[in-house]
Amino acid sequence: MNSNSKRLIWTLAILLVVAGAGSGLYFTGNLPLGAGEGVAMADTTGAEVAVEAEESDEPEVMAVPVELAQVEGRGIAAYYRAASVIEADRLVELVAKTTGRVSKVNVEEGDWVEEGQILAEMENDRERIQLRKADLTVADKERQLERNKSMLDEELISRQEYDDQASATKMAEAERDLAAIALEDTRIRASFAGRITERKVVPGQQLAIAAPAFTIGDFSPLRVRVHLPEAIARKVSAGQRVLVSPDAADKPLEAVVERIAPVVDPTTSTVRLTLLLDGEDDAARVGGFVKVRITTDEHHDALSIPKLALIEEGALRNVFVAEADTVRKVEIETGLYDETHVEVLEGLFAGDFVVTMGQGGLRTGTLIKSLNSEAVGYVGAEADLNRDPAEDDKTVTALNESK
Repeated sequence: MNSNSKRLIWTLAILLVVAGAGSGLYFTGNLPLGAGEGVAMADTTGAEVAVEAEESDEPEVMAVPVELAQVEGRGIAAYYRAASVIEADRLVELVAKTTGRVSKVNVEEGDWVEEGQILAEMENDRERIQLRKADLTVADKERQLERNKSMLDEELISRQEYDDQASATKMAEAERDLAAIALEDTRIRASFAGRITERKVVPGQQLAIAAPAFTIGDFSPLRVRVHLPEAIARKVSAGQRVLVSPDAADKPLEAVVERIAPVVDPTTSTVRLTLLLDGEDDAARVGGFVKVRITTDEHHDALSIPKLALIEEGALRNVFVAEADTVRKVEIETGLYDETHVEVLEGLFAGDFVVTMGQGGLRTGTLIKSLNSEAVGYVGAEADLNRDPAEDDKTVTALNESK
C-alpha cells in the first residue's frame, strides 16, 4: 500500500471519529451551536419548578373561630339606676322628760317592745310620795263634799259654802294629776311598737332633761328614697314595681313607688321618689346601702342582639354579620339597652347572625369558623341561599308595628 492510500484511510477514520463525537454532543445538548436552545430549555424548566415551589410555600388561610347569635325579637326595657339607703318607717329617739338618776333599764338593743312599755325608770321615790299624798287629799276633799251636799239638802249650810268645798275638791284632783304626771316623767316608755336599735343609758347614770336614752324603730314597712332627674321622673308612676338590691342580698328585692314629690328640687333639678319595701326580709336592714333599678321605658318584641356583639367606635356602633363562611362589618342604629341585649332600629334583619365573640381580628371578608353553629342554628353558606329578603322585610315591618 502506497503512502497516498494510507493518508486517505487515516483521513476517513478521523472524519468518522469527529462525526460520531459531534452527534453525541448534539444529542446531549452540549454542541456549541445548540447551546442557547439547551440553556433556554433548562431555564424554563427551572422557572416552572420555582413557581411550583413558591406556590407550595404560600401559608394556608386559617378561619377565625367565632361565636354567633341570631338577631331576634324579644322584650327589652330601659332602666335608670340610682343608689340610696334603707330607712325605717319610723326611727325615733326617746329622751328623758325630767332630770334624775337612772334606777332601772328594762330592755336591750334588738328587743321588740310594745307601745307604752316602760323601757327605763329613774329614781322617783319623792314623786311616788307626792302622788300618794295628793290621792289622800283628794279622798278627804271628796268626803267633805259629800257631807256638805247632805247639809245643803237639809239647808244647814249655804249654797256658797257647798260651792267652795266643790272647788277645793277639784283643786285637789288637779294637784293629784300633776303629781301623777311628775311620777310618769321619771319613766321612759315606748311611743310605738317597734325594735330597740340603740340603748344609750345605764343604771346609775344621771340624765338631764331631753337627754337621749333609746332609739326605737318601726321596720314594717321599710322605705327607700331616691332622687331622679326630672325627665326620668316623668316616666315613672306611683304603684310601679322597682327592683332594690341590698349589698347583703343574693337577689334583688321588690319595692313599689309609694309617692312622687310634686316639686323639683331647685338646687339639684331632681325629683324625690319614695319606695315602699317589705321589712320582713332579713337582707333589708335600716341604714343598709342599696342599688335601685327603675324601668323607664319598655318595648315588646324589639329586634335585638346581645351587647357582646356591639362594637362602639366613637359615635358609631357596628357589628360583624356572618355571611356564609365570611363576615361583613355593618353599621347599626340602636335603641333601648338592658343588662344583656340592645335594641336594633336599623342595619339588621330578623334572622341575621352576628358575631358575639372573636371580633378582635375580623374585618369584612375574613374567613370564619363558628364554634356554636349547632346551638344557634347557623348553617353557613346555606343560610344566604335559603334567605328570602321579602320575609325579612315583613318581619321588620311587623316588629315596628307592634312597638
